[in-house]
Amino acid sequence: MYLIFKLKRALAGLLVVAAGIAGVLAASYLQSAQNVASKQREVQIPIIMYHSLLKDPDLQGKYVISPEVLENDMKYLKEKGYTAVNVQDLLDFVDGKKELPEKPVILSFDDGYYNNYYYAYPLAKQYNMKIVIAPIGSCTDKFSATTDEHIPYSHITWDEIKEMMASGLVEFQNHTYDLHTNKQGKVGVKKMAGETDEAYQKRLAGDVVKMQQRMKENTGYEPSCFVYPFGAKSEKTAELIKEMGFRCTFTCESKVNTISRNPESLYELGRFLRTGKKSSAEFFGEILD
Repeated sequence: MYLIFKLKRALAGLLVVAAGIAGVLAASYLQSAQNVASKQREVQIPIIMYHSLLKDPDLQGKYVISPEVLENDMKYLKEKGYTAVNVQDLLDFVDGKKELPEKPVILSFDDGYYNNYYYAYPLAKQYNMKIVIAPIGSCTDKFSATTDEHIPYSHITWDEIKEMMASGLVEFQNHTYDLHTNKQGKVGVKKMAGETDEAYQKRLAGDVVKMQQRMKENTGYEPSCFVYPFGAKSEKTAELIKEMGFRCTFTCESKVNTISRNPESLYELGRFLRTGKKSSAEFFGEILD
């Protein structure tokens, strides 16, 4: 009888241990499945590239559209169920901090014209849509030192940048301090003919880091994304930009991007240049599903 009792106790103990092991394995399997699902999560995101906004038809062209076109774009995207996000939203998704909306889109503005503040910012507030502006640092410094506010050619000031940032709708990224040029053999951040690797790295880092510093000094914020002027770059540019700490880059390649939990998916993101030649339905009909 005593032997039977001991056997029953031993069997019961084994069952408890087995149940515990099964529970651990099940939990481990579930966590593994969740991790795999998380890593496999992918989101398609188009990025639209805007520049200047002017009402005068005589001043409109490849890089200048009317404010009405932008407003129609925002209306169209809203109607189609798209949500405008920014770079921080992408970072939070990659870091597993939150999900992206079902149909995300980024509305980006290069160069930081004053008319972005005058026209795009009010529209962003009206339609509650986030936008991303990449100003040229030297232009912002220049116009911050004047009272010159001409819609066709002025650039945004540091005070205007801070005002827009405070709204929570406008995010700012790095478009170089003073390398946005296509003169005297210089094409954006591309290596110049005959320039040594060492000289190139020094010139690139000196300018890009200066823009980071100016943003930090004037806003308390450092951009996490680098926006290539003209989309131009050399063989080593992408790696050098990454080494400076940027977690995301925007190019001028026309493509819809696939974002995953992999941090590398945020580099070399393509964008579609928005000209005013097509209606919102025509333009987005060629891009969106």
